[in-house]
Amino acid sequence: MMKTTSLSSKAKADFQYHSETCHLQKYSDDTVIVGCVENGQEDEYRDLVESFVRWSRENLLQLNVTKTKEMVVDFRKSKFPPSPVCISGKDVEIVPSYRFLGVQLDNKLEWSTNTDAVYKKAMSRLYFLRRLRSFSVCSRMLHMFYQSVMASTIFFAAVCWGAGIKAKDANRLNKLIKKAGSVVGCRLDNLDEVVRDRMVLKLRTIMDSPSHPLHNTVDKLRSSFSNRLLQPRCSKERDRKSFLPSAIRLYNSS
Repeated sequence: MMKTTSLSSKAKADFQYHSETCHLQKYSDDTVIVGCVENGQEDEYRDLVESFVRWSRENLLQLNVTKTKEMVVDFRKSKFPPSPVCISGKDVEIVPSYRFLGVQLDNKLEWSTNTDAVYKKAMSRLYFLRRLRSFSVCSRMLHMFYQSVMASTIFFAAVCWGAGIKAKDANRLNKLIKKAGSVVGCRLDNLDEVVRDRMVLKLRTIMDSPSHPLHNTVDKLRSSFSNRLLQPRCSKERDRKSFLPSAIRLYNSS
Protein backbone atom coordinates (compact mmCIF):
# COMPACT_ATOMS: atom_id res chain seq x y z
CA MET A 1 0.00 0.00 0.00
CA MET A 2 1.28 3.45 -0.90
CA LYS A 3 0.26 6.58 0.96
CA THR A 4 0.90 10.07 -0.39
CA THR A 5 0.38 13.37 1.39
CA SER A 6 0.46 16.55 -0.69
CA LEU A 7 1.28 19.49 1.54
CA SER A 8 0.76 23.14 0.72
CA SER A 9 2.64 25.97 2.39
CA LYS A 10 3.90 29.44 1.58
CA ALA A 11 7.56 28.47 1.58
CA LYS A 12 9.79 25.43 2.12
CA ALA A 13 13.54 25.20 1.90
CA ASP A 14 15.99 22.85 3.60
CA PHE A 15 13.94 19.96 5.02
CA GLN A 16 15.02 16.70 3.36
CA TYR A 17 14.25 13.03 3.90
CA HIS A 18 14.82 9.88 1.87
CA SER A 19 14.74 6.19 2.80
CA GLU A 20 13.76 2.92 1.12
CA THR A 21 10.13 3.27 2.20
CA CYS A 22 9.59 7.03 2.58
CA HIS A 23 10.76 10.16 0.86
CA LEU A 24 9.89 13.82 0.60
CA GLN A 25 9.61 15.41 -2.84
CA LYS A 26 9.72 19.20 -3.17
CA TYR A 27 9.21 21.52 -6.11
CA SER A 28 8.67 25.26 -5.63
CA ASP A 29 5.83 25.57 -3.08
CA ASP A 30 4.56 22.00 -3.57
CA THR A 31 5.70 19.21 -1.26
CA VAL A 32 4.71 15.54 -1.40
CA ILE A 33 5.50 12.91 1.22
CA VAL A 34 5.38 9.37 -0.20
CA GLY A 35 5.40 6.30 2.01
CA CYS A 36 5.27 2.57 1.26
CA VAL A 37 3.25 0.89 4.02
CA GLU A 38 3.69 -2.84 4.60
CA ASN A 39 1.83 -4.95 7.16
CA GLY A 40 0.08 -1.84 8.42
CA GLN A 41 3.33 -0.26 9.66
CA GLU A 42 2.77 3.46 9.11
CA ASP A 43 5.09 4.73 11.85
CA GLU A 44 7.85 6.07 9.59
CA TYR A 45 5.35 7.74 7.26
CA ARG A 46 3.44 9.45 10.06
CA ASP A 47 6.65 10.40 11.88
CA LEU A 48 7.89 12.05 8.69
CA VAL A 49 4.68 14.07 8.38
CA GLU A 50 4.92 15.14 12.02
CA SER A 51 8.60 16.06 11.62
CA PHE A 52 7.85 18.20 8.59
CA VAL A 53 4.95 19.93 10.35
CA ARG A 54 7.15 20.61 13.39
CA TRP A 55 10.01 21.88 11.20
CA SER A 56 7.61 24.21 9.37
CA ARG A 57 6.32 25.59 12.66
CA GLU A 58 9.82 26.13 14.04
CA ASN A 59 10.83 27.99 10.87
CA LEU A 60 7.70 30.15 10.89
CA LEU A 61 6.31 28.55 7.73
CA GLN A 62 2.56 28.29 7.38
CA LEU A 63 0.98 25.01 6.27
CA ASN A 64 -2.40 25.26 4.57
CA VAL A 65 -4.20 22.22 6.00
CA THR A 66 -7.33 22.79 3.90
CA LYS A 67 -5.25 22.44 0.71
CA THR A 68 -3.29 19.48 2.04
CA LYS A 69 -4.56 16.16 0.65
CA GLU A 70 -3.79 12.49 1.23
CA MET A 71 -4.15 9.78 -1.41
CA VAL A 72 -3.93 6.05 -0.69
CA VAL A 73 -2.92 3.60 -3.43
CA ASP A 74 -3.97 0.14 -2.29
CA PHE A 75 -4.43 -2.86 -4.61
CA ARG A 76 -5.00 -5.45 -1.88
CA LYS A 77 -8.18 -7.52 -2.06
CA SER A 78 -9.03 -6.97 1.60
CA LYS A 79 -8.87 -3.27 2.36
CA PHE A 80 -9.45 -1.42 5.58
CA PRO A 81 -10.49 2.24 5.77
CA PRO A 82 -7.27 4.21 6.33
CA SER A 83 -7.04 6.57 9.27
CA PRO A 84 -6.35 10.13 8.07
CA VAL A 85 -3.24 12.11 8.90
CA CYS A 86 -3.84 14.80 11.52
CA ILE A 87 -2.15 18.21 11.24
CA SER A 88 -2.67 20.92 13.87
CA GLY A 89 -5.71 19.09 15.21
CA LYS A 90 -7.35 18.81 11.78
CA ASP A 91 -7.78 15.62 9.76
CA VAL A 92 -6.28 15.75 6.27
CA GLU A 93 -8.84 14.95 3.58
CA ILE A 94 -8.33 11.60 1.82
CA VAL A 95 -9.02 12.02 -1.91
CA PRO A 96 -9.18 9.58 -4.87
CA SER A 97 -7.10 11.92 -7.04
CA TYR A 98 -5.18 15.17 -6.91
CA ARG A 99 -3.21 17.47 -9.18
CA PHE A 100 0.57 17.58 -8.78
CA LEU A 101 2.85 19.63 -11.04
CA GLY A 102 0.12 19.95 -13.66
CA VAL A 103 -0.71 16.22 -13.83
CA GLN A 104 -3.80 14.53 -12.38
CA LEU A 105 -2.85 11.46 -10.33
CA ASP A 106 -5.40 8.95 -9.01
CA ASN A 107 -5.39 6.08 -6.53
CA LYS A 108 -5.80 3.46 -9.28
CA LEU A 109 -2.67 4.65 -11.14
CA GLU A 110 -4.81 5.22 -14.21
CA TRP A 111 -4.89 8.29 -16.43
CA SER A 112 -8.56 8.83 -17.29
CA THR A 113 -8.87 11.77 -14.88
CA ASN A 114 -5.78 13.37 -16.37
CA THR A 115 -7.05 12.73 -19.91
CA ASP A 116 -10.35 14.46 -19.09
CA ALA A 117 -8.47 17.52 -17.84
CA VAL A 118 -6.16 17.57 -20.87
CA TYR A 119 -9.06 17.12 -23.29
CA LYS A 120 -11.01 19.97 -21.72
CA LYS A 121 -8.04 22.35 -21.94
CA ALA A 122 -7.19 21.33 -25.49
CA MET A 123 -10.79 21.82 -26.66
CA SER A 124 -10.76 25.42 -25.47
CA ARG A 125 -7.53 26.00 -27.38
CA LEU A 126 -8.98 24.37 -30.49
CA TYR A 127 -11.67 27.05 -30.42
CA PHE A 128 -9.01 29.78 -30.61
CA LEU A 129 -7.25 27.91 -33.41
CA ARG A 130 -10.48 27.93 -35.40
CA ARG A 131 -10.96 31.62 -34.68
CA LEU A 132 -7.51 32.33 -36.05
CA ARG A 133 -8.36 30.48 -39.26
CA SER A 134 -11.53 32.56 -39.60
CA PHE A 135 -9.28 35.63 -39.83
CA SER A 136 -7.48 34.06 -42.83
CA VAL A 137 -4.25 33.49 -40.90
CA CYS A 138 -1.69 31.55 -42.96
CA SER A 139 -1.13 27.83 -42.39
CA ARG A 140 2.39 28.41 -41.08
CA MET A 141 1.12 30.70 -38.30
CA LEU A 142 -1.70 28.26 -37.50
CA HIS A 143 0.82 25.46 -37.15
CA MET A 144 2.98 27.63 -34.90
CA PHE A 145 -0.04 28.42 -32.72
CA TYR A 146 -0.93 24.72 -32.52
CA GLN A 147 2.57 23.70 -31.45
CA SER A 148 2.97 26.43 -28.83
CA VAL A 149 -0.54 26.55 -27.36
CA MET A 150 -2.43 23.34 -28.12
CA ALA A 151 0.25 20.64 -28.48
CA SER A 152 2.02 21.86 -25.34
CA THR A 153 -1.22 21.17 -23.45
CA ILE A 154 -1.99 17.78 -24.99
CA PHE A 155 1.52 16.34 -24.64
CA PHE A 156 2.46 17.86 -21.28
CA ALA A 157 4.26 15.16 -19.23
CA ALA A 158 3.39 12.59 -21.92
CA VAL A 159 6.43 10.50 -20.96
CA CYS A 160 4.67 9.79 -17.66
CA TRP A 161 1.24 8.78 -18.89
CA GLY A 162 1.64 8.10 -22.62
CA ALA A 163 2.27 4.36 -22.35
CA GLY A 164 -0.32 3.69 -19.65
CA ILE A 165 -3.25 5.56 -21.13
CA LYS A 166 -6.37 3.57 -22.05
CA ALA A 167 -7.17 3.03 -25.73
CA LYS A 168 -10.43 4.98 -25.52
CA ASP A 169 -8.65 7.94 -23.93
CA ALA A 170 -5.90 7.83 -26.55
CA ASN A 171 -8.56 7.81 -29.28
CA ARG A 172 -10.19 10.91 -27.79
CA LEU A 173 -6.92 12.82 -27.91
CA ASN A 174 -6.05 11.55 -31.40
CA LYS A 175 -9.44 12.70 -32.72
CA LEU A 176 -8.75 16.10 -31.22
CA ILE A 177 -5.34 16.22 -32.92
CA LYS A 178 -6.96 15.20 -36.21
CA LYS A 179 -9.47 18.05 -35.90
CA ALA A 180 -6.63 20.46 -35.26
CA GLY A 181 -4.84 19.10 -38.33
CA SER A 182 -7.88 19.82 -40.51
CA VAL A 183 -7.88 23.40 -39.22
CA VAL A 184 -4.13 23.88 -39.73
CA GLY A 185 -4.24 22.22 -43.14
CA CYS A 186 -1.59 19.55 -42.64
CA ARG A 187 -1.08 16.22 -40.94
CA LEU A 188 -0.03 16.48 -37.28
CA ASP A 189 1.84 13.83 -35.30
CA ASN A 190 -0.58 11.67 -33.34
CA LEU A 191 -0.25 10.70 -29.69
CA ASP A 192 1.61 7.44 -30.30
CA GLU A 193 4.25 9.12 -32.45
CA VAL A 194 4.92 11.94 -30.01
CA VAL A 195 5.01 9.62 -26.99
CA ARG A 196 7.41 7.23 -28.75
CA ASP A 197 9.84 9.98 -29.71
CA ARG A 198 9.76 11.67 -26.31
CA MET A 199 10.11 8.47 -24.30
CA VAL A 200 13.12 7.29 -26.31
CA LEU A 201 14.67 10.76 -26.04
CA LYS A 202 14.13 10.80 -22.27
CA LEU A 203 15.64 7.32 -21.92
CA ARG A 204 18.71 8.36 -23.93
CA THR A 205 19.05 11.43 -21.70
CA ILE A 206 18.96 9.21 -18.61
CA MET A 207 21.59 6.90 -20.10
CA ASP A 208 23.89 9.86 -20.85
CA SER A 209 23.41 11.58 -17.46
CA PRO A 210 25.24 9.85 -14.57
CA SER A 211 23.62 12.25 -12.11
CA HIS A 212 20.08 11.18 -13.06
CA PRO A 213 18.36 9.08 -10.33
CA LEU A 214 17.50 6.35 -12.86
CA HIS A 215 20.92 6.24 -14.54
CA ASN A 216 22.33 3.37 -12.44
CA THR A 217 19.10 1.40 -12.78
CA VAL A 218 19.17 1.67 -16.57
CA ASP A 219 22.92 1.06 -16.73
CA LYS A 220 22.49 -2.31 -14.99
CA LEU A 221 20.03 -3.33 -17.71
CA ARG A 222 22.56 -2.99 -20.54
CA SER A 223 23.08 -6.21 -22.48
CA SER A 224 26.65 -7.50 -22.60
CA PHE A 225 26.07 -8.90 -26.10
CA SER A 226 24.47 -5.93 -27.88
CA ASN A 227 23.35 -2.32 -27.52
CA ARG A 228 19.93 -3.42 -26.36
CA LEU A 229 18.57 -3.00 -22.85
CA LEU A 230 17.13 -5.89 -20.85
CA GLN A 231 13.52 -5.60 -19.78
CA PRO A 232 12.97 -5.24 -16.01
CA ARG A 233 10.77 -7.93 -14.49
CA CYS A 234 7.14 -6.85 -14.18
CA SER A 235 4.42 -9.00 -12.64
CA LYS A 236 1.51 -6.62 -13.30
CA GLU A 237 0.25 -5.05 -16.50
CA ARG A 238 0.27 -1.59 -14.89
CA ASP A 239 3.98 -2.10 -14.19
CA ARG A 240 4.69 -3.10 -17.79
CA LYS A 241 2.95 0.07 -18.98
CA SER A 242 4.99 2.35 -16.73
CA PHE A 243 7.75 4.57 -18.10
CA LEU A 244 10.88 2.44 -17.83
CA PRO A 245 9.62 -0.88 -19.33
CA SER A 246 7.77 0.99 -22.09
CA ALA A 247 10.73 3.25 -22.90
CA ILE A 248 13.12 0.27 -23.05
CA ARG A 249 10.76 -1.59 -25.38
CA LEU A 250 10.59 1.42 -27.70
CA TYR A 251 14.35 1.95 -27.48
CA ASN A 252 15.10 -1.65 -28.45
CA SER A 253 12.76 -1.45 -31.44
CA SER A 254 14.14 1.87 -32.69
